[in-house]
This record gives sequence, C-alpha cells and structure tokens, in this order.
Amino acid sequence: MPALPIQQADLILKLYELRRETVMRELLRRRRVPSLLGRLVAIVTGGGRQGGFVLQVFGYWDMVAAFVHHGALDASLVYDTCQEMYFQYAKIQPYLRDFRRRMNLPEWMISLERLIEGSKPGRKRLAVMRKNLDAMAKLRAPQNSQAAKDEKP
Repeated sequence: MPALPIQQADLILKLYELRRETVMRELLRRRRVPSLLGRLVAIVTGGGRQGGFVLQVFGYWDMVAAFVHHGALDASLVYDTCQEMYFQYAKIQPYLRDFRRRMNLPEWMISLERLIEGSKPGRKRLAVMRKNLDAMAKLRAPQNSQAAKDEKP
C-alpha cells in the first residue's frame, strides 16, 4: 500500500535532513566522479575516504529510488524535489554497466537506473544533466591544462 501524502512529505524532509549532514554536504560539493572506469573501480575498491564518498552518495540515491519502487514515495514527488539525484546519476551512468561487470555487482544502483531510465521525464532530465556535465567539462578543460602547465618544473 502506497504511503499517504503526508507520510511522503515527512520522508522527503527526513531525506533532505540527511543530505544536510556534514559528510554528505562535503560529498555533494565535490560534484566530480572519476572520468575513467578503471579509476572509479580503483577508488571504490581502495577502501579509502574517496571510495566511501562515492558509495555513500550513490547508495543514498539508490535508497531513495527504492522507496519509490516500493511505494513509500511517489515518483513525481521525487522528480519534483530531488534534482540532485538525476545529476549524480548522469555522472555515473556512462560507466554503470562496465562497473557492475568488473565489480561483479549486477544489481548495483538498479533502483536508481529503473527510476530514472524507466520514464520519459526521467530520461529527458538525464539527457539535460548529461549535456550540462559535458558543458562543464569543456569549461574546466582549459583550466585543467593550465594547471598542468603550472605544475611542471
């Protein structure tokens, strides 16, 4: 039985409070996911702080998507209140299939994938987020090449 609207609103507010927690705020501020699959696998399997960050952020959003799948949250409510989820998914989506295969985790982020890619509005927002990420990468490229030049002796 789906949750009542007031229960869903309460859950959304609790999820928002979790996002405000110190570690989550730090993770979300970083906004960068390693651009190469091998580096992503190394970070996650390394057991370090950065791997924990990656797993915490994506685990959080997969949990929210699972709430939708099981009726605790309405998909349109999550769509309207959780744009960050689409942005984070857009960062990892190009590597998801290969990451699952290499890590032998066939269901990793399956709830998130189903929620976002399983609806026309979700796919449309994902496309917008991917386009935004590509534009951001192009803007950073000159900065990154200049920083590399500055580091050389």
